[in-house]
Amino acid sequence: GNITRLDNVIDRMPEKLKRLEEKLISSKEQLENAKEELKKPFEKAEELKTKVLRLAELNKLLDMGEVEEKRNDNSLIEDVKRAIIDFCNREYEENHSYDEFDTLYPDLKHIGIAYTNTPDERHEIQYELNLEDYTWTQYIDNKPIKTESFDYENKGENEALKNMKNEIELSSFEDLVYVDSEDLRAATGLDIDDEGNLYDPLAKDLDNDGIPDRYDNDFRDSDYFESTYDVEDNFHTKEETAQKTEGKPSILGQIRAFQMQEKSESRQESKEQQYEQYAR
Repeated sequence: GNITRLDNVIDRMPEKLKRLEEKLISSKEQLENAKEELKKPFEKAEELKTKVLRLAELNKLLDMGEVEEKRNDNSLIEDVKRAIIDFCNREYEENHSYDEFDTLYPDLKHIGIAYTNTPDERHEIQYELNLEDYTWTQYIDNKPIKTESFDYENKGENEALKNMKNEIELSSFEDLVYVDSEDLRAATGLDIDDEGNLYDPLAKDLDNDGIPDRYDNDFRDSDYFESTYDVEDNFHTKEETAQKTEGKPSILGQIRAFQMQEKSESRQESKEQQYEQYAR
């Protein structure tokens, strides 16, 4: 059976070769015709050229619109960056160029532009901007004391950037490191004195008895024993209780008084009886 199939394949080989030769000749003819067609001028070449140029113009206009929109957005951010550089040059007598911004501030979420210590050098105060969220934050010892948005009226990013730029241009170093006592107290429990130093109001010893006011039962009393054990308050409480008790007779006292009154009346009756017998 296999030999028969092989014989059939061999018998058909000449026919297949003939068909392949015909296809090859046809392909060569088509190729020559295509070459001749390429040599002929394109009938609508001018029309195609015109349409290609028009398409290029339209694409350019579309690109310009996108670029202009991006340029407007970037322009506001660039204005803020320039305002930051101007602030630093003005307040710190530096001479940075606008091109140095990305090097000076690689993290747009943390742009620190004001830093100082309290007069006693015990606490750090820092002010930084966030160019991604359009906010500002003041820190005390790296702890956020207050954060606010520049988008005051919820009008969007452009308005926030304009407000940020204006605030930077109008602010001084002292404005940015000024600590509001209420914000400080709410965030840390600390207070600020007239010299600008921070302190814990309960860590003071107002009565000079050696006990911090946080642990002093009476920070107005300088007696250590009474401040520690609250003796005076207990004494006054007992004294007041005794005074109240003296003003109100007890039940036992009332019973004794009643018994004494009965005995007195009984004796009086006995004396009267004896007197009557004697008179008779």
